Amino acid sequence: MGDTFLKYLKNFDSPTDIVDEKFRSFTERLTAYLDFVKREDRDEVSKPIEVGRRLRDLGAPMESYKIMKADANYYKNRGNIEKFWHQMYYAGAFANLGYPTRSIEVEAIISCKELRREKNFPVFLPLFLNNYAGILHIYREDYGAANEVYREAILAIEDVNPRDFESKVGREYLWAHKLICNNYIDSLLVTERTEKDDEELERIMDIAEKRLGETESEYARALTLLNRAEMRARNGRIEAADKVLTEVFQKASERGLVEPSYYRIKALILADKGDDEGSVGFMIRALEEAGHYGNTLAETLTMRDSLSVYNVLVNKEGVRDRYRFFKEKGLFDYLMKMLRIKDWYLGSEHSENVRKTALGIAKALSLKNVQMRLIRTSAFLHDIGKCAIPWYSLNKISPLDDLDWEILWAHPTEGGRILRKLGLYEEAGIVENHHERRDGSGYPRGIKNISLETEIVAVSDAYNAAITPNRKYRVPKLPEEVLYEIKKGAKGAFSPKIIEGLEKYIQGESY
Repeated sequence: MGDTFLKYLKNFDSPTDIVDEKFRSFTERLTAYLDFVKREDRDEVSKPIEVGRRLRDLGAPMESYKIMKADANYYKNRGNIEKFWHQMYYAGAFANLGYPTRSIEVEAIISCKELRREKNFPVFLPLFLNNYAGILHIYREDYGAANEVYREAILAIEDVNPRDFESKVGREYLWAHKLICNNYIDSLLVTERTEKDDEELERIMDIAEKRLGETESEYARALTLLNRAEMRARNGRIEAADKVLTEVFQKASERGLVEPSYYRIKALILADKGDDEGSVGFMIRALEEAGHYGNTLAETLTMRDSLSVYNVLVNKEGVRDRYRFFKEKGLFDYLMKMLRIKDWYLGSEHSENVRKTALGIAKALSLKNVQMRLIRTSAFLHDIGKCAIPWYSLNKISPLDDLDWEILWAHPTEGGRILRKLGLYEEAGIVENHHERRDGSGYPRGIKNISLETEIVAVSDAYNAAITPNRKYRVPKLPEEVLYEIKKGAKGAFSPKIIEGLEKYIQGESY
């Protein structure tokens, strides 16, 4: 079955090829394959890693994770523990290119603990440590904890026999060693470093550059040089950074390997030179080159740095209305473009509709101008956290499992994190709570004490999601139907005052 499904996947070059009826067929074929892999009575499937890589390239890395985890359990049930760890490593690697949820993070912690005790398979420990450190570093931004795990991973891989590693893992030893070093370097680069940390950064950089020409992986070589360029850029050695960056770009046989990082580091260089417009332009280009569908590592790191650059610009210019500044500089337009590409069912049009409804409610309730501005920004950006989630997870038309729901429920938290990076702290609080309810029935935390502004955005979101055509979970409803359900069926989810404001807005829309 693996060969047949892999052959089918090769019909698609990108998610843009998987539209309309093809998307339904794609979902059915993928669901059937995953169901087969989960069966305990099946035969060994061929090429599951190749299937996972293909799905990753098509923007469905979390399905790759599920496939590899199911295949790992298949071998575990048959007593093949070495193969179990091999497949679980790939499962974790795919998850890190999608969205590693809290349950996947816990799974990574447990796996590392078990491998520390397991003496028969030392080759897998550095890989699992690298995956776990990547979650802490990229998705949790807990750089101190990530750096500790990266250090352990480097010691662990240096204690492994290269031939043994390559025979059991099936990957080049130097590739893995440099990958761990380069990930550690990236984490150190964005850490508030002490003098000791700077010494550590130089030491790891030297390790990464040692025997640079011996690795077969062009990506590993390019990553090392890109980190050298970024390190020099962040240390103020702009001309040296630019020289290395240009060299890497010119020598790359596949520009797609280096373009996102190239443009991202170029933006950092221009920001240091005071070329604000040029810096913004390169950051937008970096985001465009990173690819919007699968939330790859390049996309995630580019998002992190682009938001930081924008925040530096707004602080330097002493801007009060951050919403207007970011809109004029093109950031919000770009984020809405990304949201439209990722979320086929709601996307940026939904964001604009929620903004309009929320302002209508706020006006009906005679709120102050400062509250109106807060609601305007928060409503427009309420779903921005979906930019951190792979497109396939957002658009699934098959039944959602526990992991799917966990991924979707993370978007308010991710939205709050994005806005905090831009200095929009009050808006961040509203965005991360826009799925909470007054009776505690919401998510992700089930809290009850939400602000008036948050409740306005929340009811506006619920109302517009219900009336939107082509909504994937339910048939769109008439405004009057939705209002009736909110008034009669909410049971304390929204306050009477907010419902009254929504009713006034709907009545005003009718005339």
